[in-house]
Amino acid sequence: MNNSSTQLNLDLWKDEQLIRKQNRLKYQFWELLGKVGDHFEQEELKKIHAPSRGKKLSQGSDLMGLPYQVLDIIRDFDLEKGLNIRILNWFGKGLYLFVLLGKENFGSLDLGEQSFQKCNWDSPWEYEKLIVSNEKLALDSDPGFFQWYKEIPVFNLTSKNEIEWVFQIKKLTDTLSQHLGIQEI
Repeated sequence: MNNSSTQLNLDLWKDEQLIRKQNRLKYQFWELLGKVGDHFEQEELKKIHAPSRGKKLSQGSDLMGLPYQVLDIIRDFDLEKGLNIRILNWFGKGLYLFVLLGKENFGSLDLGEQSFQKCNWDSPWEYEKLIVSNEKLALDSDPGFFQWYKEIPVFNLTSKNEIEWVFQIKKLTDTLSQHLGIQEI
């Protein structure tokens, strides 16, 4: 049997300072993601996508063994007609902006000009396949939805992060508005 499964790392478990530092960092990102989300009012989001269910912050402790936090904006996950904008803060990996686009309303939208990469894999939730292994489906495969992503920068100053992340999402919502022929929000 593997030594790592039979012995507990009690030094790590008892490292109160390290655990407190990690928890403080998670809390700082949580607060920052909340502030970013507060820049986008539900009434304005409904102009882009009427079924919008607003914003939601969530977090977990095990995405390939690492903690993560998610800010979802709009939150309509219907693969045919939906729209979702997601910031994924994956500790140890990076911060990513994902856009899930329903084929009916956004099938012709190309986000490549904004440095997004198109995702071509079976599920919009398998981040490890895309980010870690950069796995792609064959070009003739149709995953049944459109999803784009890009890594966005993280700076030491929280105020600089807030400005940059809001800018990235605003640029995206302006593009979505323009694609739909509505006045920018």
